[in-house]
Amino acid sequence: MDLRVLAGDPADPDLGVQVTVSVGGGDLDGDAVPFVRVAKGEVRRILVGQARTDGERIDVLVRAAWSESGGWHRESWRGDDVSDLLRHPSHEIPDDGGRPDVISKAIAEGSRNTVAELRGLRYEMERQVADLLAQRKNTALRMVMAQLVELSIAFSRARDQARDTLREVRHPGVARHCEAMDVELGEEITRLQSLLSSVSTFAVAQEGEAQQRFNMLAAAAAAGLGLPALILSLYGADGYLPFTWDKAWRALAPIAGALTLAAGIILHRMPGRTSAKQYLVALGLIAGLIGVLLIAGFLAP
Repeated sequence: MDLRVLAGDPADPDLGVQVTVSVGGGDLDGDAVPFVRVAKGEVRRILVGQARTDGERIDVLVRAAWSESGGWHRESWRGDDVSDLLRHPSHEIPDDGGRPDVISKAIAEGSRNTVAELRGLRYEMERQVADLLAQRKNTALRMVMAQLVELSIAFSRARDQARDTLREVRHPGVARHCEAMDVELGEEITRLQSLLSSVSTFAVAQEGEAQQRFNMLAAAAAAGLGLPALILSLYGADGYLPFTWDKAWRALAPIAGALTLAAGIILHRMPGRTSAKQYLVALGLIAGLIGVLLIAGFLAP
């Protein structure tokens, strides 16, 4: 697509250059600079690729794109308008032969400035991990880990573009911005990988906690089945069956009391935070079991 973009003073249309956008693999002919941007439309996107210019035209090649929709993930990108992403930082462009160098430096500087936005995305992921650990939000652990991996890949691809430019660039201004991108993105990748390692450790601990919860629930189920049988065997059920309303509460009250005590102890010792909903579920299960025994007693011959 051919777009009109103002590279320089936005008030001066004579400083505009033609922009073409392509998506996919391949390489651009000539000296290319990193093109890394965070597009902020209806859905935020990370665009990673390269760009080159001859002073009259800017060719942008987007190699990969990541979308925030449904959690950060790699997606196919059809090549939308990127003119707004090239407006800043703006530089006054000379009329002499230095136009390509000035525009290339501006694009590389914009890519370096985008590292701060990428750092902000890493901060957001750290907040999600903190909410997950504190159980402030019901965030899926696998989703958080997948997003950390995707962002790490995106940051690595952006760093590769900076390193590729460093091997061939001749303009000192462009080289300075690419060197800064290499260092800063390396730090961000290290932090993301450290965060991913921490989340993986938490996942292992959560799995152990889930196993412990299962064991305690199994103990609760065993108590729910064993205590009524034990109490009935001690009392003997013949004198109570078939149930009448006068006999029912005397037969079932000890069973209900023993089950409530067992459930309370298990919920109190269960790892993690026990919510009121879990207590209500336990009481509901006890009530259901007592109801089954009550109906069986009324229907007994």
